[in-house]
Amino acid sequence: MHTSLLVFSIFLIGTTLSNPVHYDQISKKLTAISEQIDQAELRLNNSITKLLSKLDSSNHDLTQLIKSIHTSRVVDNSQSSNQAVSALLVIDVQYDFIDGSLALKNCPSKHNGEEVIPVINQLLDSHKFDVVAYSHDWHPTDHISFFDNLHLRSHLLTSDSIPLADLKLYSIATFAINGLPRMEQSLWPRHCVQNTHGAKLHSDLKVIEEDNAQNISVIHIQKGTKPDVDSYSAFWDNSKLGETQLNQFLKEKGVTQVFVVGLATDWCVYSTAIHGMEHGYKTFIIEDACRGVDEKTIKERLNDFTQKNGHIIKSSQVKDYIQE
Repeated sequence: MHTSLLVFSIFLIGTTLSNPVHYDQISKKLTAISEQIDQAELRLNNSITKLLSKLDSSNHDLTQLIKSIHTSRVVDNSQSSNQAVSALLVIDVQYDFIDGSLALKNCPSKHNGEEVIPVINQLLDSHKFDVVAYSHDWHPTDHISFFDNLHLRSHLLTSDSIPLADLKLYSIATFAINGLPRMEQSLWPRHCVQNTHGAKLHSDLKVIEEDNAQNISVIHIQKGTKPDVDSYSAFWDNSKLGETQLNQFLKEKGVTQVFVVGLATDWCVYSTAIHGMEHGYKTFIIEDACRGVDEKTIKERLNDFTQKNGHIIKSSQVKDYIQE
């Protein structure tokens, strides 16, 4: 795509030289092209520089217009190259989501959560991320998300919630708890209970030590630790009552962009990515390094993410966005 954009840019400039048109139209077209180009910036800038050297004085206004756009792109690219600090957020690659009580292969998607592990390991082996964060669902035994704990809070169901008798596994219950904001809660199988095997990161996942020779900053985030509020995102709980250490850690390390991978695409990966954007990070979901619960929901959530200016890429594209 980048090559075709470059060719079109050269064609547009060449056509303009032989067939003068209004400069505002030229500006709109060049700006539209500019906005579509990301990693082809340097190649495009070099091509424009060569073209500028061939323009004669009769095209002074056009020359100045192209120079203005070109200079802007060079500055933006330089700033990006100098300031881009990248973090890989590895979300909930835990046994219970792979072959345990909430294994994705038993969910509507029938995804194999284990398939993300070699992709994530390859990313860690092939690229120098400045920060790597691992999140862990880390629930107490009486957590609100467990269907088998519903009896503990049945008296707190709101009048417009699905009635107790009709609530089933994977239903959405609505609670009003101790003056907290009204919350809708999906009812999941018991999973990722603190200090159990199911809550451990999968043994095949590459886990970088906090004290490592590569000088990578590493943090582990435990989420969903409070009994009465769930937490899909590695940044916030679902009601935004409490924030983890993640954002503060990323800010301290000067992170500007985050790449989100792991489980599950339509829940914890999506929620983490949305909050990453809210915190001001350029945010990517690496699609082939994620697996989800339900294909329909995955599609809806990824569409919402892109509508909010998030970026969905493949693992093979990561090299285009980070400075090695």
